[in-house]
Amino acid sequence: MIVLFFIVVLQMSVIVHVYFLVNYLSKGQDKDFRGFFVTTVTNISMGIFISVFIIMFPRQLRDINLDRLIFFESGVIFVVMIYIKIRITRNIMRKRKDPANYHFNAFGKKVFHPNTTTFKDVISYFLTLPFTLICGAYFVTRLSCLK
Repeated sequence: MIVLFFIVVLQMSVIVHVYFLVNYLSKGQDKDFRGFFVTTVTNISMGIFISVFIIMFPRQLRDINLDRLIFFESGVIFVVMIYIKIRITRNIMRKRKDPANYHFNAFGKKVFHPNTTTFKDVISYFLTLPFTLICGAYFVTRLSCLK
């Protein structure tokens, strides 16, 4: 069980690592670079620790229930992807309500300006779609088949 705990912690650390990487590349702030560096050192250290622990106690690795681990991971990924989609949709809806982002045409209909949605929002929404569908389908199917 110790190995399972550290594997899950390592996976969460990798997610935080990717978050810092994306933030650093998009914003270029020093705090994101420091977070990226700290998670790099943490991931390498934890990977080495897990490798040594598994070499010393191989029985721990054989005792891991991979079905439960994959079920947990797919649920976490599904929830994170749904959160990203809700956040993007909320930002777009907030921009749509702002009078600076639309005008009325000659027929009295609202015409939204192109800055209502950004390219980053659209790409983020559609790139996360396959992960949401695959992980969500697996998670919901496994959830319905629990004993």
